[in-house]
Amino acid sequence: MSQWKAAMNRRLVAVFLPLLSLLVPAMAGAQIVPICERNEDAAATHDFRFRTVPPPSASDAATNARFSIVAGDADPNSGDSESLWDGRLPRNSDHPDANFFFDAGTAGGRLQVDLGAVFDVQQINTYSWHASNRGPQVYQLWASDGAQPGFVARPDRGVDLATSGWTMIAAVDTRPAQGPYGGQYGVSVVDRTRPVLGSFRYLLFEISPTDDRDRFGNTFFSEIDVCDGRQHVANWPQTPEPIEFVFDTSETPDLQPWVEARLRPVCEQWYPKIAAMLPSVGYTAPRRMSITFRKDMRGVAATSGTRIVCAGDWFRRNLAGEAAGAVVHELVHVVQRYDRVRGGQPNPGWLVEGVADYIRWFHFEPPGQRPRPNPATAHYTDSYRTTAAFLNFVAETSGGEIIQELNAAMREGRYTEGLWKEATGKTVDVLWADYVRSLGGQPADDSNSGNG
Repeated sequence: MSQWKAAMNRRLVAVFLPLLSLLVPAMAGAQIVPICERNEDAAATHDFRFRTVPPPSASDAATNARFSIVAGDADPNSGDSESLWDGRLPRNSDHPDANFFFDAGTAGGRLQVDLGAVFDVQQINTYSWHASNRGPQVYQLWASDGAQPGFVARPDRGVDLATSGWTMIAAVDTRPAQGPYGGQYGVSVVDRTRPVLGSFRYLLFEISPTDDRDRFGNTFFSEIDVCDGRQHVANWPQTPEPIEFVFDTSETPDLQPWVEARLRPVCEQWYPKIAAMLPSVGYTAPRRMSITFRKDMRGVAATSGTRIVCAGDWFRRNLAGEAAGAVVHELVHVVQRYDRVRGGQPNPGWLVEGVADYIRWFHFEPPGQRPRPNPATAHYTDSYRTTAAFLNFVAETSGGEIIQELNAAMREGRYTEGLWKEATGKTVDVLWADYVRSLGGQPADDSNSGNG
């Protein structure tokens, strides 16, 4: 659809349906109506109260459903899919980790809801809140009972839903015809001719950006409810979504055998271990990430959110040596997610990289390869291996969970240098002096290379 036609459609919706309701006849005999309401920021409240759309529920049929991304990537600042069913709502219009949203600069994606069994669904409600163009909702809603021949439960972006056992239920577009997009939005998909939308086990939201001219146009979804007229009690803890690694060696096909034989088992074994080493209250590590090998990339590797990019030439030269460990370092960055809190204390880069190398060199790599800084030239702010060795010394001598405490503070935006003394009774400089004395005059290793 052209931008002109889209704009005209939104104007017609505004003129004829004050609540921005859009009628979509999805099935024979059905009259599916997404009832859409908006609270502008001045009228928005934490409990998402609307005139017609019911408030979010913590006891609907989606309470024990499995939410999973089947196409696209979550934004590094997004909350996990858990934020869509946990009943916890954002405090204000800019609370990223209490919402789910697709990665900035991407064309949205597909989100699947598996209810675990077939339910007679009465209505499907979606909620969002943002001060700008991440407020409105634009998506197609598809559904299935999973019994159709050729049904594809997890259809990637290239799979045609209409021929894969899915039925389109509704198309939703709550963008105002004019004026700013910011605000709180509630959508309730119902059938005006009968009490039940249909009998479904699976729902799929094909989510699009609200503004293709702005890379920050992916909706902040706060909650998705599936109502069947009954109260549901949460069966905690939910079975977590499987961890998925997407490897891309299209530019370096010669690395594919090594990836499958060596790297994939390392990732599958060590990523859960890393997540367990770096916990914090209310945090769940991402469960889907990509690892891409580039033909012409310089350096070693780099991570942005849940995307790891590796330099093919460097890995090709180090397959029998540091290659797997370099990816373990990057997996730590995926787990860290220290950019989730806005307005918090800035985290020192040397410590961020030091934690990643600490897990790599003092947990993953063989003990004989552990780094030993030169006490005459090194400093704890040197990052990578030097900081890793220092952290290991502090962890072994402090008698506390210093690594976990530092990690939680950085993830929550409250790191300060005073944390070292709170956790150990000594300042970081005193701890470093203790470490230097522990090295004595023994032979040292000056190397301090790192990934990124």
